[in-house]
Amino acid sequence: MNAEMNPAQNATGSKTQFLSASNFSGMKFNLASAKRFAKITSLILQYAASASVGKFTIRDRNARLDFFTKNVGKYTKQALELFNMELKVVGYDPQMMKERNFLMIANHMSYIDILMVSSVQPCVFVTSVDMGEQFFLGDMAELGGSIFVERRHRGTIGRDLGVMADTLRAGHNVVLFPEGTSTNGEGLLPFKKSLFMSAVESGVDILPICLKYTEIDGEPFSPANRDRMCWYGDMDFFSHFMGLMNLKKVKAELHFLEPIAVTKDSTRQELAQKTFDAINAVYTGSPASKVSWEKPVEASL
Repeated sequence: MNAEMNPAQNATGSKTQFLSASNFSGMKFNLASAKRFAKITSLILQYAASASVGKFTIRDRNARLDFFTKNVGKYTKQALELFNMELKVVGYDPQMMKERNFLMIANHMSYIDILMVSSVQPCVFVTSVDMGEQFFLGDMAELGGSIFVERRHRGTIGRDLGVMADTLRAGHNVVLFPEGTSTNGEGLLPFKKSLFMSAVESGVDILPICLKYTEIDGEPFSPANRDRMCWYGDMDFFSHFMGLMNLKKVKAELHFLEPIAVTKDSTRQELAQKTFDAINAVYTGSPASKVSWEKPVEASL
C-alpha cells in the first residue's frame, strides 16, 4: 500500500484531482460495487490501525520496517482478492529470498503493482518526498515503510542513496520503479539510473521483476481496456480507484527474473541497461533493447 501517487501531482508532473464531487459524475456504481468498496474501506482502516501500532511502539528502525513490510503483505493479499485479481507468479524462489535480499527493480503501470509485489514478498518501496507530503496517500506509504526520495532536486541524491544502501545492508528488500512514473503499458520507459548505485554501495545484487496485466474481464489487455487498470498521466486517482470496483476479473503475472550480479566496479549505466533488457525481454517478448543509453537522461533519478 505504498505507491508513487501524488494527489496534487503524479509522477509525470501532471495535475491530478483527488476528492471532489466531480469524481462521481458518470461513474457506474451498483450494489455489488458498493459492497466491495465498503469492504476495501474497512480493510484500509484495519491496515492503518495495525500499522500505527507498530509506528508508535517499535523504536528500532529496522525492526519497525520489518513489521511494516510483513503487515503490508497480510493486507495486500486480501486487497487483491477484493479487487478480483488472479495473480500468476513465475520464477519466485522462496528459499533464495530467505537467504538473500535484493534491490528489486520493476516496471510500473498502476498503484495495484505495489499490492502485487507486496503480496508475494515483504519489501520496502522507494517513493517520492512530494507524494509523502500528501494527505492520506503519504500516510499510507509511511505506514508501509516507504523510503522517500527527493525527485525534484538532485542535491539530495547522496542522502537518498545512503538511506537506500543502509536499508539494503540491514537485510531488507528494496523495490525501485526506475521509470520514474507509471505508464499505459505500451512498453517500458528508459530507466533513470542514479539510484541503481545503492546496490553497489550496499553490495547486494539486483532482482529484476516484470509485471504484466494479461486479461481484464475476459478480454486480453489492450489499448481498448488498459486504462481500467493502468493509472498514469492526468488520470484522476479517485475515479480510477472507484472504477476498479466494477471489474469482475483481472489476470496479471509477476515474473521474478534471474538476479543480476553487482560488484564494486559496476556502473549505474551497466546495471540499468542489463536490468532494462531483462524486464523488457519478458514484457515484450523481444530479446533486444530498443532504448539507447548513450545520451544522459535529464532527470537521472
